[in-house]
Amino acid sequence: MTFIAGMLMVMLGGAIGAMLRYFSQEAGKRWTSLPGWTAIFAVNIAGSFCIGLSFGWIQAIGAVDSNDLQLSTLQHFQDTESISLAMGAFVTGLCGGFTTFSTFSLDNLFLLYSKRRQLAFNIVMSVILATLAAWGGLELGETFA
Repeated sequence: MTFIAGMLMVMLGGAIGAMLRYFSQEAGKRWTSLPGWTAIFAVNIAGSFCIGLSFGWIQAIGAVDSNDLQLSTLQHFQDTESISLAMGAFVTGLCGGFTTFSTFSLDNLFLLYSKRRQLAFNIVMSVILATLAAWGGLELGETFA
């Protein structure tokens, strides 16, 4: 994968992921009576599962060196020649654009000022459930390979 082709695929995936995140927020507002931050809560859990699923699958097919846990997720993709453009677009781009802890942090700041009980729930449960979702996706992704 050339550097430019990889960047273009990540940009494409990121744009799609960001649009999906926006749609999730708007759908949450329109079709539920839940507080606005719950859409990002759900996106972070779903995105963590998708990243785990994808990474587990590519790890199981031998496209990633699973022994080098010191690398960041992005370094695994950049340093591994056998990763296809589609995986770069999906994992780094789409999932990265879809999940966003920057929006999560801003929502938490708003909750800090207005609804502190919801703040504690959102922080603790997002981290725990997103980690469990990533683990579940990783395990499931390995079984698909």
